[in-house]
Amino acid sequence: MADLNDFPMDRMLRVPLCRMLAVPVLAGLFAITPAFAQKADPAAKPAPAAAPKLDASVREAAARIAAPLRLSSADGSRSCAFALKPDASGPGLAVEFDRPACADIGFSAQVIAWLPDPSGSIRLLNAQGRTVAEFTEGAGGSYEALREGDGVYFLANPATADATELRPEEVVGDWDLARQAGAPVCRVTFLDSPAKGGGFRLNIATGCDAALLRFGPTAWDIEGGNIIVRGEGGASVIRFARQEDGGWARTPERGRPLLMTRP
Repeated sequence: MADLNDFPMDRMLRVPLCRMLAVPVLAGLFAITPAFAQKADPAAKPAPAAAPKLDASVREAAARIAAPLRLSSADGSRSCAFALKPDASGPGLAVEFDRPACADIGFSAQVIAWLPDPSGSIRLLNAQGRTVAEFTEGAGGSYEALREGDGVYFLANPATADATELRPEEVVGDWDLARQAGAPVCRVTFLDSPAKGGGFRLNIATGCDAALLRFGPTAWDIEGGNIIVRGEGGASVIRFARQEDGGWARTPERGRPLLMTRP
């Protein structure tokens, strides 16, 4: 029978010591593994925004604005029914529209909610609560949005939109352009003869404002109930929306105002 003294002491201690060291190392590896498992997937979509807490003023504004409306492009060639609801949904309030019917209006695919803004505008929101399009109130209860690189869009009550349809014969004739009411800086005459490149011809009187002359108006037309004036080459456009007093004003308002009234 072997004696205890036949085994070297350092060999007897070495095995238990290795086992003792292995235990915390393995435990550390298992502890690290979940951290790698929880690493975010860079391809993952942003999480939807949490539902906001809507105060009484927002709900009151929503109840006043919510209605079945029509979303349309400026020229009316693309349009679809689009309802704003007062019920909470996603990052704001509910919208209801036929997505296939609205597919021609590209940004509509991103819209899942809306909110009334303190300024009086309507903001259409995506799943993360970011504004996709902001519509400011225009004349006759309609709302207008300018999307850079995309164009102008309208939200309007269908009945109101039909009642305010503008005809070319209502526009033909002389108009005064002014920076402030009662102080004309230019007179323009809208003609009923076709212009090269589309729309109708116009004439500019002598002595017009230098900034308007640099713009170089060459034609006018009607889009979405608005009067549009096209500059040289057709790339630049000034859009006038009807005002409650019967006059017209540039929309959206940028820089100095520009008003248009009959002389």
